Amino acid sequence: MKFIKALLAALILLPALTPAQTPKLNLKLVHSSTGELRKKQQIERLAAKYDLKKYTITRDIIIEERAINHSSPILTLNLLFLDDDDRALGVYVHEQAHWLLMERHRGKPRTEMLPDLKRMYPNLKIEPPDGDGNEGTSYIHLVVLMLEWQALEDLIGVERARAVMKAGRQHNYKALFATVIDNRKQMEEFLKRYDVKW
Repeated sequence: MKFIKALLAALILLPALTPAQTPKLNLKLVHSSTGELRKKQQIERLAAKYDLKKYTITRDIIIEERAINHSSPILTLNLLFLDDDDRALGVYVHEQAHWLLMERHRGKPRTEMLPDLKRMYPNLKIEPPDGDGNEGTSYIHLVVLMLEWQALEDLIGVERARAVMKAGRQHNYKALFATVIDNRKQMEEFLKRYDVKW
């Protein structure tokens, strides 16, 4: 009887003791420069250190030293934050959050979420460096930034995640970061209302 109880306990605990693994990433370098190679190594190191399975929607990633980070048509990363793993991780989950919206909430951001966000934050500054220059995508970035923050808290903890978000507030999308940071509870409720989650 003791053996059966021990076996059942082991079977119940086994999934909790076996950490999920980051899926194999398909990283492609455009120029094969030293910087691109360093970014590839950084992403591979982060993927080995943290369990990114939950936060990896697309495994296809291009590393292009002259690009602006973007999510589609293929997730593309530049060389920003080579010496700051927390901020590099933030960029990774940020671009993956765009994929989450594209894959799991197709059409919903524009038709349902956007009008609601505009009612919540009618005076949102959208011109760079406050936003991305486009009204619709600037508002949707509020959702992406909240997903980024949640992912970072799960991966690196509350304090380091907040530091990444505060640093973003100084770098680009200043009004967008400020809106999410200053209205976290409201943004979390918004994500729950629309069932947006990792």
